[in-house]
Order: sequence, then C-alpha cells, then structure tokens
Amino acid sequence: MIIFLREKFIAQLFMWIIAIVFLAGTVFLYSNTQGGGEDPEGEVVLRINNSEVKRGEFESAVANALETQRRNQRFGALDREETQKSVIERWIQQTILGSVDIGPAEIERYIRSDTTRVEQYNLYQQFGAADLYTENVRLQLSSAALRDSVQSLELVTDTEAEQAYRLESDKAKVKFIEFKHSDYAATTEVDEAEAEAYFEKNRDNYKSEEQVNVKFIRVNPADLVSDEDIAAHYEENQTEFTTPEVVKARHILKKFPDNATDEQKAETRTAAEELLKTINAELAAGADFAELARTHSEGPSSAQGGALRGGNPKLPPGDYFARGDMVKPFEETAFDSLEPGEVSGLVETQFGFHIIKLEEKRAPEVQPFDQVQYDIRQKLVQVSGVDEAKKVASDLLYEIEIQDYDAALALERYKELSFITLETGFFSRDVTTIPQIGARWGYQGLIEELFDMEVNVIKVIEAKKSNGEQIEAYFVATVLEKKPATIPAFSEIKPQVLNDLKTEKSKERAFEDAQNLLNKRADTTSLDALLEKYDAPESLATDRLSVQESNLFALSPNSDYIAGMGSSTETMFAAFQMEVDEIGGPFKGSNSVYIVQLVEREEPDIETFQMDPAEKARHRQALIQAKKRETYLNWFAARKKASELWIHPDYR
Repeated sequence: MIIFLREKFIAQLFMWIIAIVFLAGTVFLYSNTQGGGEDPEGEVVLRINNSEVKRGEFESAVANALETQRRNQRFGALDREETQKSVIERWIQQTILGSVDIGPAEIERYIRSDTTRVEQYNLYQQFGAADLYTENVRLQLSSAALRDSVQSLELVTDTEAEQAYRLESDKAKVKFIEFKHSDYAATTEVDEAEAEAYFEKNRDNYKSEEQVNVKFIRVNPADLVSDEDIAAHYEENQTEFTTPEVVKARHILKKFPDNATDEQKAETRTAAEELLKTINAELAAGADFAELARTHSEGPSSAQGGALRGGNPKLPPGDYFARGDMVKPFEETAFDSLEPGEVSGLVETQFGFHIIKLEEKRAPEVQPFDQVQYDIRQKLVQVSGVDEAKKVASDLLYEIEIQDYDAALALERYKELSFITLETGFFSRDVTTIPQIGARWGYQGLIEELFDMEVNVIKVIEAKKSNGEQIEAYFVATVLEKKPATIPAFSEIKPQVLNDLKTEKSKERAFEDAQNLLNKRADTTSLDALLEKYDAPESLATDRLSVQESNLFALSPNSDYIAGMGSSTETMFAAFQMEVDEIGGPFKGSNSVYIVQLVEREEPDIETFQMDPAEKARHRQALIQAKKRETYLNWFAARKKASELWIHPDYR
C-alpha cells in the first residue's frame, strides 16, 4: 500500500493529542463491536437486538468519558448521569449504523484522500491501534451513507427563508441591574434545624454510592526492567535497530481510467509521452519539479508536490520510503536506476505512467541508542517485565497470606524493589481518579475487580493500560471495608447540607431584594432613577449595584446566554415581548437576578432581504440542511424505537 504523507510537525503534535483523547474515549465502543468484553461473566446492563454490553465494560466507558471531560475542562462539575446517557446513545448509534456495509477499500480511499487523515492513521498505527481509527472512519461513513439514503430532497419556501431571517435579524439590547447570588451568601444565616429540615425534604439528592477501602501493593512491570537490561538488548540486537535503505522521491502521475481497456491504456501512454516532453522542457527552463507535480500530477500526492512516504515504522522523519513500500516497477526505478537529482522516463504501473525524480538516497544506518532506548524499554516491559511482575505479585500474595503485608515486605528479596503498602481510603465506583493509584482509565479492570471482591480476601489483580491490551501493573490487594450505597445521616454531611441551603436562601434573598426595588418603580422611566430608590438590606453595600448594558442579542432556541450580561432564559424571552424603555423583572438567571429595561430593538430589514439573492440563498440553504438533519434524526429515532432495546434500571 502506498501512503502519501507530507511532514508537518505542528499538525503531528496536534494529532498526537487528538489520538490520545480518542483512544481514551472510544476503546470501549470499538471493542464491543469486535465481540470484546474482558468479563463474560459480568452482568448485562445494555442490550440492543443481538448485541450486549456487560457492567464492567459500560462502567469503564463511562469512566473514560468522565476522565476525558475532566482533562478538557478547568471548571464545572462532571455530570455522571449525563455522561452515562451519552455513552448509551453512542453505543445505540454504533449498533444501528453498523448495519451499513462499508468495506475496507472504501475506508482506505477515504483516509488516503486527505493528508490530515493519513497523519491521524499513522499516529494511531504507532499506538498499535490503527483498527480503532479505521473503525471510527467506518462509523462516520456509515452515518453519511445512511443520511444520503434517507434524506429526501427537502424544499424551502420563500416564506420560510424570510421567517428564518426575521428570527436571526430581530435583535434587542437591554440595560440591567444585577443582583448577584454570591453577594448574599456571606450574610445569609442558616441554623442546624433549618438544614436538617432541608435535608429531610431533599434526601435523595444526598444518596451515596457503594464505597470500598483497599489496602494494596503495586507491582509495576516497568520497575523490573533495568537500564542494564535495555543496553544489553540494544547491543545484542543491532539489526533490529538498523534503518532500511531509503530514498526520497517525487512523482507526476498520468492515471489510467478506472477499469481501463487496452485502447484506453494506449491513449494514456500517448498523453503521458506528451506530458513527459512538457515536463522536461519546463525543467530545462528552470521549473521546480514539486510545482510541476502540483500542476500536472493526477495522483493523490499532487497536493504535496508529488512527495511520497512509505509505511515502514523505521523510516526517518520526512518523505522517505523503503523497498517494499511501492509497487515493483516504481521501486526498481527509484532504487536501482536513478541517481539523486535525476528524472526518469515513463514508468508504467497498475496506476498509470509515472515520471519520477529521485531527490536523495540513504544507506542503512544503525539508530543511536538515545533514539531507541524508550522503545526498547516499552518492549522489554511487556516481554519480560510483565512476566516478572506477575511472578513477584504471586509470591507476595503467598507471603502475605502466611504472614501479613509488613512482614512480607520485610523479607530480603523484596527490600531492593522498594515496595510500599498503601491504603486508598473509601472511594466509590464512579470516581475518575482512584486514590493513591491514579486515573482509572489508565488501570482498566481494576475498579471492577475491587468492587467484586469480598472483604478481607487477598487477591492479585491485573490492571491494563488504557488501550485494554497491555499490562500496566499488578496489584496485591485486600478490601478492608465496604460501605453499601445509602443515604447518609444528616450528621455525616451537615457541612454540605448547610452550604446547599445557604445557596438556595441566597438565591431567594437576591430575588426578594430585586422585587422590593422593582415595587418602587411607580412612574420611574429609567433604571438610573430606579436605582436611586434602592435601600440595601443590612450588611450589603448600596454601591455594589450599577446600571449596566448588554450587547445586541437575538432570540435563540439553543442558548440563554446574553453577551455582556450573562445567562438568563427569562430575560431573553421577556426582552422580545417588551416595549422600548419598558422596565421589567425580576428575571432569574444562572448566577444572578435581573431588573431590565429594553433600550433598543433592531427590526429585520425585510425589504433588503427580499432584494438580496445571496442572503435569501444563505437562509434557504441553512433551512434545507436543518430539514435534512431532522429527516435523518426522525429516521434514526424510528429505527431506535423499532430495535429491541433494554437498559438496566441502574442506568435509566
């Protein structure tokens, strides 16, 4: 297979980040389609048609998604329930879309048609997870194919386009007085009796999940591979670290038509011969071969100036390829017939006729130790480190069962390994980070095993890396204690309840304060005049309030955010019902209560819209796309409804 790739360092760095996030978030979804499931005895929690997902797999997917969210946001709480729903929906979508037959050739063509996708694929391949990337591509193509098949030719009338224009162009601006919830929190008093009553009224909000406290020793395979082991492997396996003979070349391709006849091939040869004359003439006149390739080549590498890169992982950085990467006639010309700087005649392959320029040749080279020591370590960790770690963990288990953790680690053979005994403290199944251990997505299967263990049983647990294949560590672990899922006593969570009640009372006080000021409106015609009548509650400063102004905003069905003001659904909708200069409120927002005055209304210019074909076309196209999407979503909803779907009560 020929893979066309142009080196772009910045793009590669970005794609490494994308690859890591994607691996963390999709390994569950892909492994399930492959009949995966590390725990065939696990409880079934999801079933659609003939496909099932076990509890361990599902919890792992949710944990991965939560961890990815945590790493990609700085503020805000993670919503496990919403994450569960999104994982379920993604799995349902994958199962339904899996019915579309997208073959390997189609996937390959799609990847090779775009240099960024080629870069992504190569990066996943270096992770040993190329199948994950191709599966994601298959799902994308399946979705696109289904959309094409179910979306009819939707029509949009001039009236509909005009209505869309009105909605987008109808804008408002308000002045406002903001009563921030946080201003009232510091002076809001909450006593224990109130808090306890609030707790009794909202008990279900404080339900805690099952928790475990675990004592453990971690045995890392990586710790059992020494620098001496790595150096010895390098010296004893020089051929493993020898780069192949490589060349750097560019080409211009005159393609055969698909399923070309002999007559068509002859016509292509004639055209290629004329092209060769043109290329040689332009080169003689000082033209750059790469620019000629961009202009004349019919191959997918034309955008890269005809540059080619092979798929051998030992290739040096840049556009090089080795023997075996290209088809035979192309390879023989590049490696055996040309010298650097030379341009070939016509070279025929099954793709068409190539004109090849050889730019560089490199003889085989032994890679320096510094370049390969990391790869050697990773290899030895999985080849010998894992076996040694498993043996050490099993021996430790035996010693601990006979004696105890401290006595076992006091034995001479374990002292040099610097093992320590740790205790997690209580944690629940849905944590994103396991106390004293690390992010759960980096220790696949560990949490499931710990929560399935009985109290005071000692066990060796194998935890895998995020790819679900390689071993990350072995744990010699004991569950010291379990706490069942329960609603805790008020005394145990009193500080949390007190804080929650204070927050609610602060919101109520902010609304009451705003209402008291609005009640003094009388014949007041401006917010500035109204603010002069404000009497601040005790302990709150009057001058903390001011009259502010928002930006122009449109009525949005998808967002309640008002630029220059904040989020407030009530304000957004009220503004379009008010007259200019009218004062209204109080309106609740996410973090504040508002009294507002409509100060500007920008009406749609229908005459301009009707005289502007481009504006009409823009709105018409947007509506067509929206209708097509709605058609697809309705089709998908119908397919989902017709499917045999069952979700465990824990996740509904």
